[in-house]
Amino acid sequence: MPARLDVRPYGDTGLLAGVVDDDYETRWSTTQTLATAVRDAAPEWLVDLVATYDHLFLSFDAVRGDHETATALLRRLYDGRTDGAVPEGLTLEVPVLFGGDAGPDLDDVATELDLPADTLIERLTQVPWRVRFVAGPVGTPFTERTDWTAAVPRMRVPRVDVPPGSVALSGSQSIIYPVHSPGGWRLVGRTPLRLLAADPDSEELVAYRAGDRLRYVAIDQPRYDELQSSDVRLEEQ
Repeated sequence: MPARLDVRPYGDTGLLAGVVDDDYETRWSTTQTLATAVRDAAPEWLVDLVATYDHLFLSFDAVRGDHETATALLRRLYDGRTDGAVPEGLTLEVPVLFGGDAGPDLDDVATELDLPADTLIERLTQVPWRVRFVAGPVGTPFTERTDWTAAVPRMRVPRVDVPPGSVALSGSQSIIYPVHSPGGWRLVGRTPLRLLAADPDSEELVAYRAGDRLRYVAIDQPRYDELQSSDVRLEEQ
């Protein structure tokens, strides 16, 4: 059965569109290519757009648009899309200080996975993680790897404040926290690089998009301190 689009109202000024298909990669790639098409179309009523693994949420200005108008655009762009995978995109190197205060859960996660901590670091850094989507907290890259089968449980009691740059695991996913925020993901390291643009109004708030890859590179404390003091942003080198 070919993939289909399920669109429904989500509040007074929102729509939730889900891609229905048995294949995970098809759901993800279709969702992301549809989101790109909406952004390229740039309808005057569009307020916000978030695409995840298999759903797309958009909100609209009720003065300029409505549910029917937004639904019609989604269906037109979906029917006119071309099949194909999301482009590979960039591979960005992310220097990470693993363990210690920077990654307080590293040893516990290694124990749960029946691995030495050094081996866990090797596995985290040996293959890039693919960005599946970018969401909240603002600019957070949600990443996966096809070869990563370990299931890392979340914390029973989430932290009230996770430092920016924290590299964290949950289930089979990895993220980097861009800003101070609560969180229950397991912290294994921290990057000294700033994820967000210095100008909050910048169109390029972060340097990565769905389809890009993040390669974690282990660094030591002196290198971490050097990069942190330089206020370097994560971007293509």
